[in-house]
Amino acid sequence: MFDIVIWLLLVVLSGAVAYQRVLAYLRYFQQEGYEHVRFLRWANVRSFTDPLFWAAVLSAFLFFVAPWTAVALFFVSSLTLAALQPDPRRSGKIPLRLTARATRTFVVAVSVAVAFWTALVSAFALTAGFQAAMTATAMMLAAMPIVVVAANALLLPYERFVQHRFEREAVDRVRDVHPIVIGITGSYGKSSSKSMLAHLLQFDAPTLAATGSINTLMGITRHIREALVPGHKYMVVEMGAFSTGSIRRLCQLTPPSAGLITAVGDMHLERFGSHDAIVTAKGELADAIPAGGILVVNADSPGALKIARRSTHLKVLLYGEQSTESLATRIEGITFSKEGTHFTLRTETRAYACFTPLLGRPIVMNLAGAFTLAVALGANPEVAVAALRTLKPVSNRLEVVDDAGVTWIRDAYNSNQFGFRAALEVAVALPAVRRVLVTPGVIELGAQQFDVNRALSREASAVCDQTLVVAVTNREAYIAGHRDAGREPRLVPVENRAAAFAWIKAHVQPGDLVILENDLPDLYERTAGLFWREPASPKASRG
Repeated sequence: MFDIVIWLLLVVLSGAVAYQRVLAYLRYFQQEGYEHVRFLRWANVRSFTDPLFWAAVLSAFLFFVAPWTAVALFFVSSLTLAALQPDPRRSGKIPLRLTARATRTFVVAVSVAVAFWTALVSAFALTAGFQAAMTATAMMLAAMPIVVVAANALLLPYERFVQHRFEREAVDRVRDVHPIVIGITGSYGKSSSKSMLAHLLQFDAPTLAATGSINTLMGITRHIREALVPGHKYMVVEMGAFSTGSIRRLCQLTPPSAGLITAVGDMHLERFGSHDAIVTAKGELADAIPAGGILVVNADSPGALKIARRSTHLKVLLYGEQSTESLATRIEGITFSKEGTHFTLRTETRAYACFTPLLGRPIVMNLAGAFTLAVALGANPEVAVAALRTLKPVSNRLEVVDDAGVTWIRDAYNSNQFGFRAALEVAVALPAVRRVLVTPGVIELGAQQFDVNRALSREASAVCDQTLVVAVTNREAYIAGHRDAGREPRLVPVENRAAAFAWIKAHVQPGDLVILENDLPDLYERTAGLFWREPASPKASRG
């Protein structure tokens, strides 16, 4: 009877372990967009760093000499480590969202894990007894990333069926409402340009644009089904891509009448493989616009200009600041203050003195693109200039906040090298006793990543009294950059975000300025937040 009770407890414990670990890995799988290869590359041998795996292995070996001690160790260690694991639905920088797809994947993955554990126990139990349960738990934990991928693979036919049904519904809704669809793409600046353009167009007619960075096929599909209604004259669609063909599919879902290309650079270079592939992918928007449609392009971006020059079937309007091309809108006289940015937009007919509460040279560039396209679509230019004053800063996108005498430049959302330099430029323009930069660097640049971050490190060392490089991803590049500049004492390596804020709390004083530039996603953490709780970060100055 006692043995039966122990077996029942082992079965319940194995199910609880599978439940917790599947949830933990699913958060990272979701962040990788359910892409099998990228997730398994991230997982690598991470499951062998799981303390619960080693507790199960130790218990299995101890069973040979002290069976009941091994069983007790297994129970105590499992319960203790289970209590230490955070709930991924309420932890991390990007918590797990249990969408319908995530829920299905979770249920199937837990079922596969328990079936795997049961099969192993059945194979070993005749000779190993309770030890079989410990061995099976260790093997299940080691294989957990593969279990999650296998569950998703089993569901793929159903997921594709559901996605196609939703896509058809969205296509029908777009056809019935028939809004003027404006596609926006680029390596960076898509989300801010989308919100800016929608803000300007709403003064002309009802306009729909998704909040945040909804730019994937299923994200846009869902937004159309939930939000597009008769009466919407304009629909502004942000179009993202990690490979060629992605924007073409988005254009099939939402056929564009006009488009805006913000910039074509090196963002996600490691995914695309080459700059030419990025140009091709972003150019799919121009290819989808009917002959005679409007295409507005950032002429300061060589990659975007390539697309403009080959789009001979369209009415192409260029904007920029430095370009020697003939521009529909030219930016002049940018000046920054804590209150915002003053600048001039010069068109072919007149110059408009402008102000916006937003900060940063890339932001002004995006405003110029939105202004150019809004006016081309029929918006009153004077109304559009007035509307620039009513734009509100977006959280963590070159957002300036004063807190207890310290000025914070929060630019932690999805940084790239141009946004990084823009934050440094704004920091120089604002008064400060000392300037402190907190950054993990920029990522997904393939073979260029080290050199780009080394250059950014050199530039930061000339502006900032201290630079805190967070985590190990780009640490060597930042060390090299500060060494190049002869300013190594200004660099402070820290292990994680929590350690960076602890340093700030101990050293930053009123009158100082702190730049928060980029924040790596959970995928770049080694183990914190997966198997145990990440140390809490101070929140008072982060918002």
